[in-house]
Amino acid sequence: MKIYLAYVLLITGSLWMTLPIVVVAKPNPTSVKPTVTTARITPTAALERLILAPKLDASWFTPEFLKAADKNSDVNTVQFQRDVSLKLGKMRYGNYKSVQPIGDDRYRIIFDRAEPDAVIAQFYIDKFGRIAGISLVEKRNEPNAAAQVAAQAAVDRSFKTNVGSNGKPNQLFVSLKQWLGNYRKVLKKDASNYLGVFERGSVPVTVNFKPDGSIENFRMGCPVTQSTTVSQAPQQLQKLLANCPDR
Repeated sequence: MKIYLAYVLLITGSLWMTLPIVVVAKPNPTSVKPTVTTARITPTAALERLILAPKLDASWFTPEFLKAADKNSDVNTVQFQRDVSLKLGKMRYGNYKSVQPIGDDRYRIIFDRAEPDAVIAQFYIDKFGRIAGISLVEKRNEPNAAAQVAAQAAVDRSFKTNVGSNGKPNQLFVSLKQWLGNYRKVLKKDASNYLGVFERGSVPVTVNFKPDGSIENFRMGCPVTQSTTVSQAPQQLQKLLANCPDR
């Protein structure tokens, strides 16, 4: 399991459910003018091409879409995001099988090891067949009681032992204790959110679960302190805490 700080991790737009895409608004067909003439294609075929094509072509996308994905409108950025998305999808759900339209610009993306509604795409093309917007929603099962107990135990173990997912000491936990004092306990707030309690403060922790309910990773938020401030944190934490309020 990976453990990282929420205020450190910056994820760019992507085509997959765990890396949210910047969705371009549904276009007004009368106001869109193509820069490249493209063959007429159905939305289903355009989505399948996006998934299956070995190499993406800039002419398949509106200029606005490319600009949202990359400030230089580089289709290679979309290519990279698509490739990462497909790799994640295959790891979670198996091989891609097909796309099924379900109305209102929504489509099921079918995989051989997934439920039919595991992944739903909201997908738009303009009147020239160019991709104008896409977002994907992944159906996630609520973690069961056993998974929640395991998550709380895993958070507790990491804070107690200072050991990361690779089995080696993690300086992050050591630095937190230098700053906030001895670790005391972990409190459960709800199915996915926990609170690591220290002598001089606390650290919120969100546990991300895989679709099957097992633990995928941790995400720690900005600490809340009682008798110290962010500016007094160890040097190793200063950069990580740059976006946190000094409280």
